[in-house]
Amino acid sequence: MNQANHIDPAVLNVQPVAGSYQPGQIVNIQMNLRVRNICVFDPVIRLFIRTEGGDTHLVGSDTHQGGIFLPWLPEGEYLFSFEWPVSLPPGSYEIGVAWGTVNKVRLPDSVQKFSIQGTEQSQQALVGTWRPSPETASRISKLSWNEGMTNWFHRHFCHAAKVIGELCLANSEKLRGRILDIGAGEGITDLSIFLRYQPQELVAMDIVDYINELPRIARENGLPLNNRPDNFTFLQHSCEDIPYPDASFDVVISWGSLEHIAGGYRKALDEVYRVLKPGGLFFVAPGLYYSAYGSHLGEFDSTPHLHLRIPEAQLKEMVMTTMPTIMDRSGFDVTNEDYWRFYKELNPIRLADFEKELRGYGYIILRAAVRTSDIVEYDEALQPYSILDLAVEEPYIALKKPEVGCSQN
Repeated sequence: MNQANHIDPAVLNVQPVAGSYQPGQIVNIQMNLRVRNICVFDPVIRLFIRTEGGDTHLVGSDTHQGGIFLPWLPEGEYLFSFEWPVSLPPGSYEIGVAWGTVNKVRLPDSVQKFSIQGTEQSQQALVGTWRPSPETASRISKLSWNEGMTNWFHRHFCHAAKVIGELCLANSEKLRGRILDIGAGEGITDLSIFLRYQPQELVAMDIVDYINELPRIARENGLPLNNRPDNFTFLQHSCEDIPYPDASFDVVISWGSLEHIAGGYRKALDEVYRVLKPGGLFFVAPGLYYSAYGSHLGEFDSTPHLHLRIPEAQLKEMVMTTMPTIMDRSGFDVTNEDYWRFYKELNPIRLADFEKELRGYGYIILRAAVRTSDIVEYDEALQPYSILDLAVEEPYIALKKPEVGCSQN
């Protein structure tokens, strides 16, 4: 991915609109957005009309306001139109159009002059209508984000990456440095973070090599990826002994991995602290054993907290003799025996205890969010468990390693 594409990953071409128009006439402004990167995130096309040489926008609209929400678009060309019923007084005007993002306003890619003829002195500036062309609508309808959170690729490529990068790490410049993800899985979230922030290097680490299928998974979901990008490194290795020197990374990520480290995760936390640079950031979202589906066995039975309600022997029999309702994992499935082994290896993490452990390293907590159950239905079997343990589904925590060394407790 070259630097030019990183600076300007898309270009907007606009059909000429210069000329003279009459009040009430429908002007169809066509805009061709050409994406030149693998993809562009949160693209928005903006349009304004103002008096010639003026500063006030008499008409202003964008695709997002027009109900066209585009979490990302893959490489290619997309045609959108803005139909505007001419409704301003006679005079000379300018129309400006630009592409940008929801959060970043760019200068107009083009500004064209036009005039309105007639004798009417004042009219209300009517809002126009945004539409994708039939070909564009057909193409974007096939992208994973149309399915929302039911789609595995979308949950990881959009939701997880935005939770990490935007919600918790606040788009920190450190995301452009060196990043380590422990427990990277198939690497979908890492790919999104890599494409969004263009870090110096992103190292995806896991004990399994599912990430080797990432190009196939990406292509099946509309991303033209033939190989992992340069500086996107995969390392098949345990996170209990990270093979990098002290203070190697600006950011470390761990989402849904610590609970799966057989025998405990303390060594992994020690290693994370060691390889983080002073002032480095740590995003962590551990799976909580006592949450509604903390057993990771929800594909066998959707009853919340089932693993806490029935005897272990009964739970094992269910897992070993039931055909699970397989969730979409981008093609990766495991055996019933694996499900049970994964369950038995789980670390029973409680949020309150985990917070104390993190504080023991001297981390500065930057921000935290939790996803909770709407309601917990208690019965006799759940009486021994705290409301906090049962209600919190998933915590998202952003931490900072102190700039000056801090000894661990």
